[in-house]
Amino acid sequence: MAYLKKYLKKETVLFLGVSLIILIGVKCLIFNQETKATTFVEDDVTVSSQSDLKEAGEEKIDGKMYVDIKGAVRMPGMYEVTSDMRVLNVIDMAGGLKEKADDKQINFSQKLEDQMIIYIPLEGEEIPEAINNQNTSKENSGGKGSEEAGKVNLNQAEKDELMTLNGVGEKKAEKIIEYREENGSFKSIDDLKNVNGIGEKTFESLKEWITI
Repeated sequence: MAYLKKYLKKETVLFLGVSLIILIGVKCLIFNQETKATTFVEDDVTVSSQSDLKEAGEEKIDGKMYVDIKGAVRMPGMYEVTSDMRVLNVIDMAGGLKEKADDKQINFSQKLEDQMIIYIPLEGEEIPEAINNQNTSKENSGGKGSEEAGKVNLNQAEKDELMTLNGVGEKKAEKIIEYREENGSFKSIDDLKNVNGIGEKTFESLKEWITI
């Protein structure tokens, strides 16, 4: 009888030991599966994040545009902008309005368009009609006409329209008109360099904004 009890006790200990080993093995297996699943999830999130960043970067590049701001601002010129910006943003980039700028004629909330010309008038000055109509001309023109929309025509522009060009004041505008009256129409935009006071540097800054 004593031998039987001793045998049963030994078998019980052995059974418990084997059960413990199996339990530990099952727990290790479950832990490894959870670890792999977590890793896969993290990898998916990483790939997704990188993809989102790439798409965001592409959208930012695609959204780049250029506008030209003239008139009563401290630093007139051409600025790189994005499609979500407004006229107010460009004015800030150009150093703000001059003291006598007529802000009543400015639509600060207007959205920007590529190749847009923004003219800031002085008090009592009217915005040139050519600039007011630039967007309409751009939309209604096709082919070559769409490329010329918004540009100043050297053979047709009056003095006030010529003065909307960056770096062209009253005297240079008068000389351009005087040149075409004496020599006939400009045959190409390069002829502008023949006008007294228009050098190579000035021409380079104007050639993208003029036509004939």
